[in-house]
Amino acid sequence: MKSKHGLFQITQKVFIRNGNLLLVMKDKKSGAGDLPGGRMNEDEFFLDWMDSLNRELIEELGSNFQVKINPVPILVHKHRVNEGNHPCVIIGYDGIFQSGEISISDEHDFFQWVDVNTYKPEELFSEYMLDALNVYLKRN
Repeated sequence: MKSKHGLFQITQKVFIRNGNLLLVMKDKKSGAGDLPGGRMNEDEFFLDWMDSLNRELIEELGSNFQVKINPVPILVHKHRVNEGNHPCVIIGYDGIFQSGEISISDEHDFFQWVDVNTYKPEELFSEYMLDALNVYLKRN
């Protein structure tokens, strides 16, 4: 029997740290926990993926917020996009806050810097994003 290959979206997320603090957000539509970053557009697939990620960060955090991203992925995880229930692959990166203030986009209605040593992500995150965040927190 011939198998059917799947089609998956790609979302790139950054675990942005400022010392022991990690930036978390809440998606306005779903109310679920989120991290900065987002889905890659179809026309970005064969280009530099960091350009796609930087576009998302500017959209979500504003152009004055500066973060240094290590381009080597630290995490690959499954996810299901809330809008449309599409299967998706999360690619996670380490990021270090450099400077600036957050200008939150209309996609999110909440952001907070949380202590990685005491944060309980299940209060905001669920399902696959919770799994991904727990994988990150266990290794840090």
